[in-house]
Order: sequence, then structure tokens, then C-alpha cells
Amino acid sequence: MRLRFRFVFVVFYFTAVLIFAVYLRSANNRIFNKLCAIDNEQERLEQQLRQKQLQLENLINPAAVSQRLNGSE
Repeated sequence: MRLRFRFVFVVFYFTAVLIFAVYLRSANNRIFNKLCAIDNEQERLEQQLRQKQLQLENLINPAAVSQRLNGSE
């Protein structure tokens, strides 16, 4: 009788360990996907920042300013 309870306990224990392992794996996948999405968003924002910086540099570039002044005359 005692052997039977021990066997049932071992089966439940391994089942719980396997369920927990599956949960950890799916949580790991969710975190990895979220991290990739955030990384992609960061790259996109950096590209936008570089474009804005180039536009600003073009606006304050002395050659571009003089070209605009000569063009308006």
C-alpha cells in the first residue's frame, strides 16, 4: 500500500515538474519575442532620430542657408 502511494506521488511530482518546465519555456519565448519587438522599435526610433538630425544639420548648414537666401532674392 505504501509503495502504491509513493508511486502516485512520484508520478504527480514528475507531472508537475514537466508542466512547470513547459510554463517556463513558454514564458521564455514570450519574453524573447517582447525583447525582439522592443529592439526593433528602438532601431526604428534611432533611424528616425538620425533622419531628423540630418534635416536639422541641413537647415543650419551655412551653405544651405546662403543658398536659401540667394534663392529668395
